[in-house]
Amino acid sequence: MQRYGQAASMFKGPVPPVVPFSLGSLGFMTPFQSELFKERLQKVMAGPFSITLRHRLLCRIIRDESKDDRPIEEPILVLNDVSIDRGMSSFLTNLECYCDNSFVTCVQGDGLILSTTSGSTAYSLAAGGSMVHPEVPGILFTPICPHSLSFRPLILPEYVVLRVQVPYNSRGNAWASFDGKDRKQLNAGDALLCSMAPWPVPAACEVDSTHDFLRSVCEGLHWNLRKQQSFDGIREI
Repeated sequence: MQRYGQAASMFKGPVPPVVPFSLGSLGFMTPFQSELFKERLQKVMAGPFSITLRHRLLCRIIRDESKDDRPIEEPILVLNDVSIDRGMSSFLTNLECYCDNSFVTCVQGDGLILSTTSGSTAYSLAAGGSMVHPEVPGILFTPICPHSLSFRPLILPEYVVLRVQVPYNSRGNAWASFDGKDRKQLNAGDALLCSMAPWPVPAACEVDSTHDFLRSVCEGLHWNLRKQQSFDGIREI
């Protein structure tokens, strides 16, 4: 997935079709086996083939010293997720979250993950988020170890703008990671704006989007793998 994200990050605007080959172990986003790259490439080039439009997040950091809410730094495109965590601090994170300028909640815990549906099988899954078909347009809102018994993950529509801000009364700073890299410190008063990018990544499918997704979940995670119940009695009528 890391190489996939690196390839996608080369394009800040529209992205040409990508043929993803698996070089790792799980292959949620890479349905083609690298050992068969010649015949798979020939098949794709001969066409036709299905594609999966993998959505990306557009992230902007607004520093406290920016009085007009204009980002000072370059925007960052994310294929999987952006995570905001407490870093080396021993204190809980304290993050104020807004959706289209409406207050949503205050995150108190280890942090928060904002994920694309393609990234739903990555860090968000480990934190208790749902697995979502990659072509479902939405943003996953998943807390990391929240200090609450009732903080459940959310899936928000693709047209919203999320704002995650470190309040002035926060005991510590926060750190943002974009697809697991490019860590940036967020100080009191700083905010992260996150919305759906207008340029998805078109990726070639081996069969089709749904088949490739379900196969990767079943083979990579052994989803719902269970020994079948045996028949040892009279059938119900």
